Parts: sequence; structure tokens; C-alpha cells
Amino acid sequence: MAKAEKRYRGIFIVTAFFGLVSACFMAVFSFCLGKVVDVVINPSDSLQTTMLLCIGTAVCGLIASFLYDYAKIVYVNRIVRCLKTNLYRALYHKELNVFLSEKNGHYLSLYSKDIDLVVDNYLMPKCNIISNILSAVVCLLSIFIINWKLGLSFVTLSGLTVVLSQIPGAVMARKTVEYTQHNSSYMAVLENYLKGFEQVKLLGLGNLFSKKLDANDNVYEKSRKNYLFAKVASNDIGMFIGMLSQLSCMAVGIWFVLRGSMTVGLLISAVQLLNGVFSPLQFFVQDKNLMRTAGEIIRRIDEEQTIAEHTEKELVGKVQEIAFQNLNLQFGNKEIFHDFNMTFEAGGKYAIIGESGKGKSTLMHLLMKYMTGNEYEGKVLINKQDIRSLDSDSIYDKIGYIQRNEFLIDGSVRDNIVLYRKDVPDTDVEQVCQNLKLDSELVRKEIDAADAGEVSFGEKQRIDIARFMIHDYDVLVFDEPTSNLDADTAGEIFNMIFGIRDKIVIVITHDRSREVLDRFDAVLQL
Repeated sequence: MAKAEKRYRGIFIVTAFFGLVSACFMAVFSFCLGKVVDVVINPSDSLQTTMLLCIGTAVCGLIASFLYDYAKIVYVNRIVRCLKTNLYRALYHKELNVFLSEKNGHYLSLYSKDIDLVVDNYLMPKCNIISNILSAVVCLLSIFIINWKLGLSFVTLSGLTVVLSQIPGAVMARKTVEYTQHNSSYMAVLENYLKGFEQVKLLGLGNLFSKKLDANDNVYEKSRKNYLFAKVASNDIGMFIGMLSQLSCMAVGIWFVLRGSMTVGLLISAVQLLNGVFSPLQFFVQDKNLMRTAGEIIRRIDEEQTIAEHTEKELVGKVQEIAFQNLNLQFGNKEIFHDFNMTFEAGGKYAIIGESGKGKSTLMHLLMKYMTGNEYEGKVLINKQDIRSLDSDSIYDKIGYIQRNEFLIDGSVRDNIVLYRKDVPDTDVEQVCQNLKLDSELVRKEIDAADAGEVSFGEKQRIDIARFMIHDYDVLVFDEPTSNLDADTAGEIFNMIFGIRDKIVIVITHDRSREVLDRFDAVLQL
């Protein structure tokens, strides 16, 4: 956050300048208003000229206010764009194991609700505070010009107003933190339940899950209610304290008029200027309280922007060997691997079979660093280098892990294969599509990412494979590549796989037919 604020400090200064100009016009307008009253009581100048001057000053003040608001919005927009750009960049530098460890809804809340709170509770109030301070200072100085004793009295009362108005801020800050925490928790539950809607519906458990979701929502909405009440109550208390202080200042001003120290017109000017002191002070306190509530959110956003410094070595050279040595892995009380050893060599084709839950995909997840090095014992070696010491991105550049996923983008099937990569020759895409029996009409078909009904499960499976096949990997890992395909298409996919040369090819499959398994160089049963 601090870097973004420093980067756009110039726009912030321009915003403050327009706030100052607006405050100056307001002060001049107050003098003009008092002058109008004095001219009416004791005609000495042209009333028409005085009124025109008053109107002209008000119009100039309105223009300055518009410029201030526009500059403020530009400043907030630039900061938010900078933050979100950094967040997106940092997201794709995260390790898979870190990303997968986050709760559901974490990133949805981060990019939406948390950013909204930063805008509403930090950036906007920050601009308003500097504007309100400048406005209060200008109006106070103007009051000193009218009568320095009156100004001194107003400063004292204003100081008491600021001190007393701090009291509700602590409660408001605590309720805001609680609200953001409950929001993140609720988003995680909601996303998870929506993901399981199909299963819940088929099992006839809609009423049970509806009640469960409603119970979670009740906790979340209660925290929202407490937050909103604390916010409103803080504003109301601040306004009440301001009104009392304003009344006290009015009494002081009347006392000066009765003593003959100032005219009625100057009293009107002082009262108008007094509004220019107390209104900004009230808003100052409210905005300061809001900014206090944003501290935890900003800390979290700053953490998410941080890109961890990688000290791992790059995986260089062609991958000739992958080895698992003395591997031990346990999930809770369930032992997945015990002293497991296996080596995969370049040019070889390997099948991994076994019942569900025996560790077929888990073995490849270890290779792709889905887990931290502390979660298992033993070694996973690539070219005799422990993957704990290797940079993840360099591993992903050499090893293609092809599995089913639901990810699509708006665009054609070809766009969904290429995925914004501009260095992929059309001939490579055409060859891969031909090998996977993706005809040209299908490749041109447009897909709506939000409603992927235009492609079948089998077509989607082949799109997933094609995404990886257009890159030249040293190792290709296929996780159930034929699970959604008919027998003929599955046979064609296996023919394509067995046609791959000079690479390590690993296929996780439920297909145990001897016709298929006999074509592999080795079959690993878990």
C-alpha cells in the first residue's frame, strides 16, 4: 500500500490543492455573506454588487469542489489498479501448495470485499481528511481575522470536540475487523456449498444444507449488523458532540456581539465559518475512525502482494530421470507410501494403476510440488536433484501434468487450447488437434466460459490434453486421459500417447486391459 501511495503522491497533492482552493472560496463566501447582512442593516455599499460577488464566489467554490472530487476519484482509482495489478502478479507467483492451502473464498473476498473496504474506509477518507483539515484551518484563520479572541475560543472548543469524538472509534474498528473475518468465512462456506449443489440435490439433502447455510448466514449478517450499527452510532455521537460544541461557539460569538466587539454581519460570517470548522472536524473524526478499521485489511493485502524470494535452483537440461527414493507419506492415520522406490527413465512409457485412494495422483502431485517438502519423508529426484531445491516454475516448464479440470475462457476452442500464448505456431495447433480428433469445425466453435454447454465432457478432456501437447515438454504425465471418452476415441488417444518419442511418459489409468497395459514399458501397481 505504501509503495502505491508514494507512486501517486503527485495526484494526492493535486487533490489536496483543489480541496484548499475550495476551502478558500468558502471562506470568502462567508465574508461576502456577512457583508450582505451589514449592507442591509447599514447601507454603505451596493447591495447588488455585494450579492453578485457572493454568487460568483459560490460558483467558483462549486467548480473547485468538482475538481477536488474528480482528482480524488482518479487518485483512488490509480491506487486500486496498482494494488490489484500487484495482487494478480503475486497470485501467479504463489506455490501450488500455498494456493491450495488457502480457504475457499479467500481470493474472492480479497479482490472484492477487501478492496471495497480499502476504498471506502481508507483511500476516500484519507483524501477527505486532508481536505477537511485544510478547510478547518482556513476557516479558523478567517475567524482569527474577524476577532483573535473569538478564534482562540473556537480553537479550544474544537480541540475538545476532536478529543471526545475519538471514543467511538475503537469500537467501530473492532466491529469492522470482526465483519471482514466473518465475511471471509461465510464466502468460503457459500462457495463450497454451491460447488456441491449437484451432489446435495441428488442426495435429497437440500433442506439440511439450506438450514446449515442459513445458520452460517445468520452469524455473518449479525456481524454485518454490528458493524453497521457501530458505524452509524459513531457518526451520530460525533455529530451530537459537534452540535454541542457548535452551540457553545455560537454563545461565545453572541457574547462578543453584545459587547460590541463585532458587527452582526461579522457574527454571521463567523457562524458560517464555524460550520466550515465543525463540519470538517466531524467528518475528520469519522474518516479517522474509518481509517483505523482498515489496518488489518491493508496488512493482509500487503502480505498478499509480497512475492516470496526464490532461492531454489533452476532445472536445466533435458530431464533424463525421475526417481522416488525411500518415500514415506501419511494422511492422518492413513499410510499412502512406505519406503516407496521407483525410477522413470527418458524414452520409457509407464502406466500407474491401482484402486482409488492408493496414491496414483498423489505420487504425481509430489513430483509437481503440490506439497511442501516437510509433508513427506524421502526424496523425489529429477536428474538426481531433490525437487526441494528446484524452482517450481522450471519444473513446470519441463514436466507437463495433464489432468481434467473445469477451466475455460470466453472464445473459440482454439483460444482455449492456446490460452493467450502468442508464440504457438498455427501448424502445431493444427497437428495436435488432428492427433486428438478435434475437427476444424469444433476448433472454431465459440465457448461461453460461464456456460460451457457447447462442448461435451469428451471434447473438454481433449482440449485439456491439447493445451499441454502444443508445448515441448521433456516429461508428460497423463492423469486418466481417457476417463470421459468412448472406446474408439480412447484408443486414438492411447495411440497418440504411444507415438510420443524421446520423452518420459507416465499415464495414470483405470484401464487394466492387457491390450493397453502390454504396450507400456513398465506398469506400476499401487
